[in-house]
Amino acid sequence: MAYRVLFANGALSFIEDHVYSERVLARIETYSELLADYPYLGTVYDPDYPAARPPLPCRHIRIPDTPFALFYSVDEAAEEVDVFYVDFSAGDPRGRL
Repeated sequence: MAYRVLFANGALSFIEDHVYSERVLARIETYSELLADYPYLGTVYDPDYPAARPPLPCRHIRIPDTPFALFYSVDEAAEEVDVFYVDFSAGDPRGRL
């Protein structure tokens, strides 16, 4: 059974403000659909530097052929994938989250 993929308002705002290409938007949508079927597809996000540590356990997945990555948590009880942050994958990770 597929999980529901929910995007937080901040993640949606980021996409609206920074994604101008239909091709890139389609890639993000494709990966959202993949996360619905495979919520553990991304890797655990556990950076070594304290400034980039997330406030909750999460995973991230880079969107190929785009400069973006999705950060999300999996709620097994609710069968949801909560995408709470979108970032430029090549950005400075010390200011992330």
